[in-house]
Amino acid sequence: MAKRSNPYTEDFIQQRKMHVGLKQFNNNEDRLQKVYEKTLQLLFRGAKNIQNDIIQSCDTALVERKDGMKQLIIGKDGSLLHSGNMIPEKNIGVQYCACNRLEADNCAYCEMSLCAVCQHQCSICQQTYCSKCSLIGSEGAEICVSCYS
Repeated sequence: MAKRSNPYTEDFIQQRKMHVGLKQFNNNEDRLQKVYEKTLQLLFRGAKNIQNDIIQSCDTALVERKDGMKQLIIGKDGSLLHSGNMIPEKNIGVQYCACNRLEADNCAYCEMSLCAVCQHQCSICQQTYCSKCSLIGSEGAEICVSCYS
């Protein structure tokens, strides 16, 4: 026997589950505009604070440069201004190897800082190299990248 037909087919509306998460809820245009305005406000406020700190620190630690180079600073209106002086460079004399030991030498190829443990000596040119710039030859001797070819 055949199935009986549904008498309510013209009134039938197909229903679906719809998940609305927090991300979809917050992607509203008004909310996005508020977030954008707040972000811009925070960026401008932070730039003003940093600019004031830089100007104050420039007044205390200025050094004349003999090479004629001058440092530019951003003015309050966004234009570049010449400060006339350079902030001194902090040169730390102590350098460390990649393994956090004191530097003993530099790689002859890439000039990376090397400690006594990380140094590899080329068997041909007798210079010190890092592990990235030295290879093991066919006899087991260490050869630098320059001498390998």
